[in-house]
Amino acid sequence: MAGRAVLLLVFAIPASAQFDVPPSPANSHVRVHVADGSGTCDTSTKVELMQAATSVARGVTGKDCMVDFAGVPSGAYRLVISGRGYAGIETNEITLTSFDTEPIEVKIPRGQTKENAGSSSAATSVADLRIPKRAAREFDRAKQEMDRQQWDAAADSLRRAIADYPQYAAAYNNLAVIYARVGDRGRESDALHQAITIDNRYVPAYVNLARMNIAQNKFADAEAALRDATSLDPTNGVILVLLSYAEFMNHHFDDAISDCKKVHALSNVPHAYAHWTAAFSLEAKNQIAEAGAEFRTFVEEEPTGERAEQARKELVNIAKFLSPKDDSSQTKLEPRK
Repeated sequence: MAGRAVLLLVFAIPASAQFDVPPSPANSHVRVHVADGSGTCDTSTKVELMQAATSVARGVTGKDCMVDFAGVPSGAYRLVISGRGYAGIETNEITLTSFDTEPIEVKIPRGQTKENAGSSSAATSVADLRIPKRAAREFDRAKQEMDRQQWDAAADSLRRAIADYPQYAAAYNNLAVIYARVGDRGRESDALHQAITIDNRYVPAYVNLARMNIAQNKFADAEAALRDATSLDPTNGVILVLLSYAEFMNHHFDDAISDCKKVHALSNVPHAYAHWTAAFSLEAKNQIAEAGAEFRTFVEEEPTGERAEQARKELVNIAKFLSPKDDSSQTKLEPRK
């Protein structure tokens, strides 16, 4: 199914707002398609549209794995997904500006579980393998409370789990997710750093820390966290996509291009956004023809939506830039074959 792909949690790639696309003032009809990598879904999956800490709309997927939200104003939102085996999984912030008939695609990675809510990896902290039963019960209770959006109760349950087992990295990670939901960035940061202190090989905490930094436009900090994450999980394509984006925002264009190439060599993440980042990085390096090739590939892989339209405009500008000048004093370039 064609449409804008939104990868969950730290998989999520910020969309049109990153490239200064003017918002549309009109309310719109938003369609969200939820499925795993094989295209299947749980027909009772809950989808919630959030703006800051406020729930704007809720829905449940039907047989077509689709949820419809009508009358949505333009602005910055997150989607929160809960289903069988996972709860409270959310996207990064996405900016909804104009809509067409194509749905927003949400991919649930296979094996995503409640224990990994708020993380991008199925990695389990080594410290979490020795969890006392009472702490585990509090952790499970917190997951249920998060599913019901009972944030204060969930936070209290996680604090009790941590009191019983201070080395509970996943509990700190989920506590950070709650702090993010209620807008407490300071305690979110503290909880994620505590998870990393407990287990400095716990990839989800690094990636969620990067998510937080990207949301705050702290791209240097995000890049550092993502470099740590990719050193621990070098074949994780979604981490590489996020890393290439942070590198681009930090004007590390060669690194962004290099990491986009690594993404293209993998099969565990859609490649379109990597072509997008690579194209703008090549433009920044004045490698205009190469940028055009990346934009063309992007349009082939993501043919509809705002980014596709912007890519087509970029291709028109590139064609004009590369075309021979009508100047008899200059030698005209031969047409490209």
